[in-house]
Amino acid sequence: MCDEVTDDVAVMDASGYVPPSSLCRDQADRRHYQLLTRLYAYSLYVALGAALLGVEPVWVLAIAVPFVYLRMALALHELLHVCTPEEAPRFHQLTMIFESPMCLGYREHRAIHFAHHRFAATDRDPERYQIIGGPLRAFVNAMLSPERGFIRWVRAHGMSRSLAIDASLRAVAFVGLAWLNPRVFAIYWLSLRLSVGFASFVFHHVLHNLDGRLGTFPLPVSDAIVRAARFLFGREPMLILTEHERHHSWPRVRARDLPLLPEPHA
Repeated sequence: MCDEVTDDVAVMDASGYVPPSSLCRDQADRRHYQLLTRLYAYSLYVALGAALLGVEPVWVLAIAVPFVYLRMALALHELLHVCTPEEAPRFHQLTMIFESPMCLGYREHRAIHFAHHRFAATDRDPERYQIIGGPLRAFVNAMLSPERGFIRWVRAHGMSRSLAIDASLRAVAFVGLAWLNPRVFAIYWLSLRLSVGFASFVFHHVLHNLDGRLGTFPLPVSDAIVRAARFLFGREPMLILTEHERHHSWPRVRARDLPLLPEPHA
């Protein structure tokens, strides 16, 4: 059986079902997702660097960045559930992809995500501001989520020494790249922010708000759209979205194994 966890949510749903340990993420998964997220981040760096050096047309960023980022975001989500901040390499702790001059690191993102699991769509959910309201309001909040997340975290927890150092490094890198070539970096940044906003909007509002009713719901898109997205972004990343109800009931189960679980009970 999955080990009991204390940092996200219980490992069983209301029916009392506990998944077997063979379905739960392990240290091999941690190493896999550390490598995968690192490779995706390097791909973003290569695409940005090639555009800055004039090796590739700048418009390539508008295609490459969403393709890479959305895959990376879902792989990072899997990593959050299996890798503690202490186990995360320094590279991951920084989470430096230049989405904002003020953003959080791995430790803070993990804490926020686990709080979302514990208190999903309730008043105690730190992501509630992205869930409530109509689609337009939710999308605007999703687009502003890096800055809002940073401000909300500092207000609630203060500015620790480690966060101050890492946030300063991220800000300096952001400003430096923007100064190096404002036009190229603006296209990279706009492509990335639209990707961040879209991903956060789907992950929070679309999956947790059904016509004003809050909770955790199936992905409301056709099978054709799911197949197309699976072709672009991979089967496993899409399972986090299509099997999101199961993921909330059994968060330690690998994404690829979620379809093997029974229907979740409220």
